[in-house]
Amino acid sequence: MKLTHILSLSILSSSAAAPSQKAPQRLSHASLSNSHDDPDNLLLSALSRDGLVSITQKADFATLKHQLMLHFASCIQESENVPTVTLKDGTMRRSYATSPSSNDNDRLPSSHPSCAAFGQSLASFQSAVDLAVEEFAIRLSKELGSYVRQPLLTGATGGDEALVWNDVDDVVSGGEILDHFHSYQKKNSDGDDKTIEYHVDQGLFLVFTPGLMVDSDGVVGVSEGFYVKDESGEEYELVFDESDDLVFMLGDGVNHIINNNLKDESSIKSLFATPHALKLKTHQDTSLSRVWFGRMVLPPQDALVVSSLNDNEPTITFGQVRNNIIQHFASSNEPILGIGCSSPNQELGLHGFSVARYLQECAEDEMFCWFKCMPLADHGLTTTTCSERNLQLQCTNPRDQVVPDGMMHGDYYPACTNSTDPVTDYPLIEQQDNLTCPDLWDDFISTDDEYDHAVDVTVPNGPQTKLMWSVLDGGIVKARLVHDNVFGWLAMGFADPEGGHNGMNGGQILLASPYSSENYSPVTGLDNSTEAAIATYVIDVNDSAFRHWQEPIDTEEALATVASFDTNDCSTSISFESNHINGKEFNVNGTDEMIWAANSNDYFVGYHGPFSRLRFTVDWQSGVVTPFSASTDEESHVEGSGSTTTVGINDIVSDIESGTSEEETKETGSSAAICNGVAILVVSAALTTLVNLAV
Repeated sequence: MKLTHILSLSILSSSAAAPSQKAPQRLSHASLSNSHDDPDNLLLSALSRDGLVSITQKADFATLKHQLMLHFASCIQESENVPTVTLKDGTMRRSYATSPSSNDNDRLPSSHPSCAAFGQSLASFQSAVDLAVEEFAIRLSKELGSYVRQPLLTGATGGDEALVWNDVDDVVSGGEILDHFHSYQKKNSDGDDKTIEYHVDQGLFLVFTPGLMVDSDGVVGVSEGFYVKDESGEEYELVFDESDDLVFMLGDGVNHIINNNLKDESSIKSLFATPHALKLKTHQDTSLSRVWFGRMVLPPQDALVVSSLNDNEPTITFGQVRNNIIQHFASSNEPILGIGCSSPNQELGLHGFSVARYLQECAEDEMFCWFKCMPLADHGLTTTTCSERNLQLQCTNPRDQVVPDGMMHGDYYPACTNSTDPVTDYPLIEQQDNLTCPDLWDDFISTDDEYDHAVDVTVPNGPQTKLMWSVLDGGIVKARLVHDNVFGWLAMGFADPEGGHNGMNGGQILLASPYSSENYSPVTGLDNSTEAAIATYVIDVNDSAFRHWQEPIDTEEALATVASFDTNDCSTSISFESNHINGKEFNVNGTDEMIWAANSNDYFVGYHGPFSRLRFTVDWQSGVVTPFSASTDEESHVEGSGSTTTVGINDIVSDIESGTSEEETKETGSSAAICNGVAILVVSAALTTLVNLAV
């Protein structure tokens, strides 16, 4: 498997009535691996009816699971810099993601002895899960057999042969996987809210261990509060016990990979993607936590997404969809409708994982571009403008490169063009020398100037970034922002609390670039015949692309700001000494909401990426930096020279690692966030991304 680095019951007569309870369909490990031990085919029956099955009697697995989860519970409690999110009902969830195919002991949550013990047990546990997943895929492929058309998925032509994945085993073997662990603690009751609302996971399936309740003395028992809906829409609480080793639960991927390939769609062989929710009780014992492991199996990244539109051949791969969506989601505070829960009996009302569903939602006078329906009138167009000029209405960028499906993040908009040029990356600037640059960082961040405060404002998995400052007389802030990457551009300034893209739009900043923006063109980039510069800018309140705000502020006040930059072939810094940026004074006796961002890829003042941007609140006197969070219940502080925590870093960490955006938290709680979190599964080679596989 490739890694890239989530029973018929009576109808309820009243919404207040407690759902009935039901044990999962259980199948012994021997029956999973040998169909002769399952003569009644309970596996396929359960997957068609409930969408899940519990595997029992897996040799020595219960002991291994208990041991690992106890170590994890202690480890995560002793670790500060782990992704943490406060859910709708007040539950705090801490998470850890890991690679099932590589040694991640150097990425353990902390150096605490319990984390070392967790790391030592992890490989054996993951190997046991690997085997179970392989056996499940082989058995399901065999049971589906001639009921499905082959291949299930195809990919772009590779060499002389097209890529094909014939059956479930092929899809799973070629697919992408993400393992992660959650710890839940609910110390305060918050009404009758669910911890996590009903949702359907977006992968092919999820394999998980039922939640265990652990305290300082050991495993207390199996967690309650896991709710599901069956194929009839009937809700019940699924009751696990110690015999349930691993649970396989189908995700929405079965609808787009298996069910749409069934030869007889009315057959019992049709599989069911399970809607599920979680509702935890308040933990009276503060040492008590619910710990859980889950592995999401995703389609191969090279496989083409099958459109449901007639006469539309698939032209985009699952990998492209996930990468495009995470780029958009990482830079936007808008919920991504159309990529969340897709089963028709969902309470959330979101739409399916299908490019076609996006395209169908736009009105006649709109076009789907940059992941949203864009009004033509906003771009000086009508429904007939292009055809009257014998041109096509297309989603394009300033370089006249087109995005047929509209699913790319960046400077894209509806325009009239007959171009067929595909989107290409900006020319890559010279990158760091990995052999020499690491040795130069310490010298670069050292300075003859002394600063009262120095705080690490690095985004997890991003280049090292440090902010140093002192408060001088007259309300003046003397500061230096140092970023461990090459010089494409580097900026810092005031966030706009009401601005889009999490405070970026409307922000007042100092931006340094290797060439002046005087002759900037979105087609050719910065003019390399000009000198490097640092200047004051105000980011456009509506449009993020640099071409909309490329003119520096040239007022006498702005020009009087003392600012400079420094760079070598490895790192970049900007420095300033002022009581304001563009006339907005620093609140040196209180706090200011700030942003920094950087790009080390191109000379087009392009997208900063998810790991080179941070919004934060700084207390200038105390030296405390608080990464921006949509949650006001939990705050995470960074003091002195300590490292930044990942708690609630809006749109960079919270959105990416826990799948929650500011707007979703305010308006819909965890429900839409869960679906979107699952939908944007992207796992880099370093396994930088967590996902909201939340059961």
